[in-house]
Amino acid sequence: MDNLLNFFVKQKKLALVFTLSVISVGLLVLNGIQRDQFPNVDFETMMITTGYPGASPEDVEQNVTNLIEDELNDVLGIEKFTSKSRAGVSSIIVKLSQDIDDISELKQDIRNAVNRVRSLPTEVVNLPEVFDLKPSRQSILRVSIAGDSLSYTELRQIVDEFATSIETVEGVSEVKKQGYLDKEIQVKIDPQKLYLHKLSLPQVMNAIKQRNKRYTVGNNNSDKDEKTIVVLSKFTKADEVGEVIIKSSFSGPIIRLKEVATITEDSVEEKSIIRVNGKKGFILSIKKQTQADVITTVDLVKEKISVINQKYANKLQIFYTSDKSKYVRNRLKIVTNNGIIGLLLVLVILGVFLSFKTAFWVAVSLPVSLLGSVALLGASGETINLVSLAAMILVLGIVVDDSIIVAESVHYYQAQGIERYKAATLGFKRVIMPVIATILTTILAFSSMFMMDSTMGKFIYVIPLIVIFALSLSFLEVSIALPAHLAAIKVEEKKHNWFEKVEQKFEKILTKVLKIRYLVVILFTALLIGSLVFATTQMKFTLFPAVGADNINARLVMKVGSSLSNTEHKAKEVETLVTKIVGVDLVSITTDVGNYYTHKAFFNIELIPSNDRETDSKVILEKLKASVNQITGVEKLRFSVKRPGPPQGGDVEINLIAQSDIQRKKAASKLEQILEAMEGVDNIDRDDDPGKDRIEVALDYSMMARLEIDQSTLNQYLRTAFTGTDVTNIREGKNDVNFRVYLGKNNHSEDFIRSIKVINKKGRAVPIDNFASIRTIVGEPNFNHYNGLRSTMVSASIEDAKTTTKVVMRDALKQLNLSGNFPGVRLISEGSAKETNDSMKNFIQAFVMAIFGIFLLLVLLFNSYTQPLLILSTIPFSVIGVIWAFFLHGESLGFFAVLGILALVGVIVNDSLVLVSHLNYLKKKGVSDVHQWIVQGSKDRLRAVVLTSLTTLAGIIPLAYGIGGTDFLLQSMALALGYGLLFGTVMTLILLPCLYLINYEFVNWIKTFKSTPSRAKGVFKKFSN
Repeated sequence: MDNLLNFFVKQKKLALVFTLSVISVGLLVLNGIQRDQFPNVDFETMMITTGYPGASPEDVEQNVTNLIEDELNDVLGIEKFTSKSRAGVSSIIVKLSQDIDDISELKQDIRNAVNRVRSLPTEVVNLPEVFDLKPSRQSILRVSIAGDSLSYTELRQIVDEFATSIETVEGVSEVKKQGYLDKEIQVKIDPQKLYLHKLSLPQVMNAIKQRNKRYTVGNNNSDKDEKTIVVLSKFTKADEVGEVIIKSSFSGPIIRLKEVATITEDSVEEKSIIRVNGKKGFILSIKKQTQADVITTVDLVKEKISVINQKYANKLQIFYTSDKSKYVRNRLKIVTNNGIIGLLLVLVILGVFLSFKTAFWVAVSLPVSLLGSVALLGASGETINLVSLAAMILVLGIVVDDSIIVAESVHYYQAQGIERYKAATLGFKRVIMPVIATILTTILAFSSMFMMDSTMGKFIYVIPLIVIFALSLSFLEVSIALPAHLAAIKVEEKKHNWFEKVEQKFEKILTKVLKIRYLVVILFTALLIGSLVFATTQMKFTLFPAVGADNINARLVMKVGSSLSNTEHKAKEVETLVTKIVGVDLVSITTDVGNYYTHKAFFNIELIPSNDRETDSKVILEKLKASVNQITGVEKLRFSVKRPGPPQGGDVEINLIAQSDIQRKKAASKLEQILEAMEGVDNIDRDDDPGKDRIEVALDYSMMARLEIDQSTLNQYLRTAFTGTDVTNIREGKNDVNFRVYLGKNNHSEDFIRSIKVINKKGRAVPIDNFASIRTIVGEPNFNHYNGLRSTMVSASIEDAKTTTKVVMRDALKQLNLSGNFPGVRLISEGSAKETNDSMKNFIQAFVMAIFGIFLLLVLLFNSYTQPLLILSTIPFSVIGVIWAFFLHGESLGFFAVLGILALVGVIVNDSLVLVSHLNYLKKKGVSDVHQWIVQGSKDRLRAVVLTSLTTLAGIIPLAYGIGGTDFLLQSMALALGYGLLFGTVMTLILLPCLYLINYEFVNWIKTFKSTPSRAKGVFKKFSN
């Protein structure tokens, strides 16, 4: 072993090549590694959507949703499925079980189940669409295109060109057009001319459909000149449809379509409106390929758009919104700036305590470990994102600690005048086992995240991966390279007189402290208990606090039945209000009117990045909420902030499930009242809002039978009159242009129903009044299902400063008292409440297992039961600093704070382990006075402990206080690690020696008691003195 160490210590060139190679490879991979906002993980969720034009919610439920859900019930491996049946659309979200090994096979089973549904209504033209809900399906950029000098048709052609060109850009997977009305050929049939010529509507529609065909009938059966025989009757131009013959006889006149109908080119009916910064326009929503870099892809798209715009002499008004690359750039910039500042501070601190050459080689371990981790991250197919950046910041302190321990040990022997190569060997050999143990304990602590099986587990699995990469490379660096680098440094006589005085002062203080060790332990324990009680009763835990938000969402609800244009008019008022209040902090406001309901509008208010914004999003949100009353004539206007992190639903989501619609609605109304009365609860909503009133055409089936009226024919007349019916199409470029038939104009009121005459089976026109009546009935709500049963979801958002999801859920369910008040209703908690509970439950279970693994490892290292417990006892004490730091800074404990505490555990266990190991080393020397060697050992490790703490603090303080730019998510992690380490350092240097001495006395008392019980009391008293 010594020979091998001596060999590596003298291999300066090998050490230099290793260091430079890792850094070079890391820089090379860093230049090409994929950058993204979040990890690209499969959340194992699928969505099934089916369009059913013109159908009511109950028709959609009965004829589409139920059929698909029946098939899904037979698929094994589904955790749950929820559905929403609304007017014209069925949407089903399927959550897959975490226990299935082959997810791909399960997804195919779901697709096969959907394909087995054969009895869908004829109006369902397109088959159900099944797709995965992945982060990669989200838009990375939205492009607004407008042109004041261009007509709608001209601008639509230009947008088509943009979309086609952008789809060819490397990294782009899909370009979705919004605010875009497809072109259609409108055939408006005059009812009076139809009746005059004794024509039926199905007859006309069938004539158009049959005319627009091309087909092959065979070949000419020639041996020498074979040719294919085809019939080409397909329309080549839209106006050809007017020549379609719809009625003729041998001797009578020929009636063409143009004689009974008006044919025009127009756009499809506008069912939703997209507005950007107060203007209607075309929106291109761009999605990237899974493996594409978000920054590079966005840059290429913008470059392509610039080229096309130049083609039109820059006359187009182009605006970019929802640019995901902007947030990734900003976070990379902040982390890089703070990292550089932190590295410089680390170099300064190391230079003060050690020589500057030693400080340089110790600091080099940081880029070696981090860039090496980047290289391994790229090789494993992972990305640079929010979570991986957080992991790299976490390991900074742990990585530099290992190097400091080795460097300080080598420096200790060099200061004694030992030959430099031998000093490097002795110093490395002296601490290598504690270093290995600290690396393994840290890996075990972080590996607990691998065992989290919820959505959160998928989101953060890259954290332990990076920790393993970084610490493995750190071990190689301190084993292969660092001793050789340090051995090559010529030792100069340099005394740190200033620190010797600190050591002497510390020695005096610790000597006095050890005499009152029991009182010290009691005080620390009381402080720990008091801090934990304070944290659990006074502080709030929020998985992802809504801090530093760059987007604010708004929801406008008008009275049910409000038209699209009326809702848009009110949305304009909201846009004006938002622009006035947000002011210079506003980047854009995107308004989506009527996407799901014509009486609702949704707003996305994009702010300047928090790092460059003076006003906090919380302040802006409060101003917007306070101004709601300025918008009159609306049912609701709500503003909210979306929490960062993985998809987790709303803050509060409660599903009420019951067979009885009445009981379920009563329970939902009661729950809604309870939530409205709670402080800190806002944006209360339920998904069973009543739909707009319906006009029912009540049929007299007996009279229809007598008049020989076919119900399917009646359906065609009514649908064509009020919605229109697509009968055929032609191809223009990449788009299909439909021929849509209307009976009369396409803007009839209900009064037109009475004037419709339906052709019966004998060809006679029968007025609809003869067999039907018209009445107004209450509108249907959406029908929602949970695992096939009707359900109602009540949701709400939480103000972090006033309450928490846990408290709201507890109090709301207690007041609701389902078992007493609504025994037939079942409740299921969803959203972030469930996610928080599941995540923390999984994490605690996994962390306990990790702590047990660390205990076994320490038992193996120390061959003791009590000393591992001694080291592990430092973990809860280190949390004291975190609790009070977050309280004094007014921050909520959350997920990133937990990450900081995990890293803190690694650093504290590191320092404690090395100190206990050194005390055991002195103990073996046989010094009689236990107080003396505990004080001496603590004094020996003082510089290493202080140095590791200060360098870790120097690395994270810039991020904690935003010196190089503020990142609110990572800030809480830095605060937890920094202030926890400040208190942990005091605990390591003061409390741990006291605990070690008490443990030493206890073990010796046990040994003495076993040998001579009568002397045990006297021996214990002797040690106490």
